[in-house]
Amino acid sequence: MGLFDLRKDLKEIKQSIGKQFDGVTSGIKSLDDFILGFGKGEMSTIAGRPGMGKSSMSRDILLNIGKPTANKGACLLCTLEMSCEEVTELLAANLAKVDYNNIKKGHAGDKVLDKFHIALEQLSQFSVIINDDSFVTPDSIRDILKSIEKDEPITCLIVDYLQLMSLRKKVTNRQEEVSEISRELKTIAREFNIPVIAFSQLNRNVEYRESSRPRMVDLRESGSMENDSTKIILIHRPSYYDKQLDPNAEDSGEAELIICKNRSGAVGTVDCAFISNYMSFCDIPEEYKSDF
Repeated sequence: MGLFDLRKDLKEIKQSIGKQFDGVTSGIKSLDDFILGFGKGEMSTIAGRPGMGKSSMSRDILLNIGKPTANKGACLLCTLEMSCEEVTELLAANLAKVDYNNIKKGHAGDKVLDKFHIALEQLSQFSVIINDDSFVTPDSIRDILKSIEKDEPITCLIVDYLQLMSLRKKVTNRQEEVSEISRELKTIAREFNIPVIAFSQLNRNVEYRESSRPRMVDLRESGSMENDSTKIILIHRPSYYDKQLDPNAEDSGEAELIICKNRSGAVGTVDCAFISNYMSFCDIPEEYKSDF
């Protein structure tokens, strides 16, 4: 908006009060109820250690935003670790609720394969664009967004994950580079008036503490990420660490989404479930809530 004159421009704010939320949601109701979704012009960070399910959650959010019933425009996913083909197959497994590993190993039966292929067909109705370039900069993201804008509105940008992005200009160290990328993603959110959801690694400090529960100080290589983000959510799956100690330990499916920053809102923890078979986060079914 640039300059805002209180004597002239308050009408716009008055008109927006009480209107339906115009951002995007994760599809995990317990989380959405807590943080009220991801707003336009805001950058949010979702972080975790390797194995916590960052990419899984990025696909969950992508499916929710891009579903045909949403019908708001395209959601762009920049995936820097996986190919478009692999992401698409994982999206289909999630949509069909089938075990992706069994499909990859050739162990899936005909019924499972039928469900998987139907889900692949259904994905053609989703407003999703995937970019799997291995060298991604803030400027290259801008170019992609401008290209998409020529044909349709943009609902959201998801980056998986921030530390794999690069800058075209030279910087003195890695921390400065990540800080600059974080600031640029925040600028992109405001520039295009869209929610930007950046997934991020956490540093190894978690591994050396008695408790594996992450904290905001564990955000890797960048203090500026804390300042740039409107919301910060840390993913924690206790059973992942239980299996590190005992490979025979049962995966309880328990997951925590720790909201450690929520500008203009409360902080706290949301309990949810992680379904490892098709790598997806979801709300805890009522009949199982007493077990978590």
